Amino acid sequence: MRIGLVSDSHGNLGDLERAVSQMGKVEAIFHMGDYVDDALQIKHWTSVPVFAAKGNMDVYSQKGHLFIKTELGGKVILACHGHTLHVKNEYSTLRYKALEENADIVLFGHTHIPMIDQDDCLLMINPGSVALPHFGGEKTFGILTIEDGGADGEIIPLMPE
Repeated sequence: MRIGLVSDSHGNLGDLERAVSQMGKVEAIFHMGDYVDDALQIKHWTSVPVFAAKGNMDVYSQKGHLFIKTELGGKVILACHGHTLHVKNEYSTLRYKALEENADIVLFGHTHIPMIDQDDCLLMINPGSVALPHFGGEKTFGILTIEDGGADGEIIPLMPE
């Protein structure tokens, strides 16, 4: 099972649509906030389920959820933006929340910095920002692959038009 991951599009629908196109065949897409309304646009470009988490810039939006917990491919996934768990400073609160929710995988954004970390208990993935990367880095999105009882993440640079 291939799952598309995006975060922090901040209204840049052109880059977001390009990322969705460059994902190839996926069975679901997660958008980890900022902006949750952008995530809802994805539904116009694809027929797969779209999971939309609210970010710190979505405080007045009635759409999306702060935390999304679901099971896909036999793995429990927790998705959030991460701002309420202080991911710009440390990951231990995020990790604790994921383990408390019995998640196998936690997806988050907010930092605009892509990262993948895996240990025996948890796979953590931040796909970075599809529109506004930190420190002059590349615009990125991610792919989560779940197969044969395991899960892996991949960070993919957004290719120019």
